[in-house]
Amino acid sequence: MTTDGFIACASYTHARRHPMVLGKIGGWSPPVQLSIAQVAVLVSGYGVLLWSWRLWAVGPGSFNALFFAVAPWAPTWALRAVRIEGRDPVRTALGLLAYASSSRRGVCLGRPVPAQRRRRWGGRMLVSTGRG
Repeated sequence: MTTDGFIACASYTHARRHPMVLGKIGGWSPPVQLSIAQVAVLVSGYGVLLWSWRLWAVGPGSFNALFFAVAPWAPTWALRAVRIEGRDPVRTALGLLAYASSSRRGVCLGRPVPAQRRRRWGGRMLVSTGRG
């Protein structure tokens, strides 16, 4: 179907290039769109800060509260632009896991290639003495 010399078509590459983001969670929507990797970094960042509270909370209370509220957002925001060989970090980790769990000898027809049995080379040796 053409309209005014243009071909009407749809391209879905935009959906494949961008990571899945979280929309509403139990009727609540976050103030910014976050990917699942960003949510994991944010939650783990708050967990690490709570766990190490005694090590870094030496200043006044208002500074500690501000630092606790703002610090995990820096790596979360930085994770938006991180690409490892053109992939986001979650897909890179899944690729490394698949590589580490694959057979060392390779795959043939969807199954791991079995190790070849060791064979003993047998044979006879003929030694000639040069006599008749």
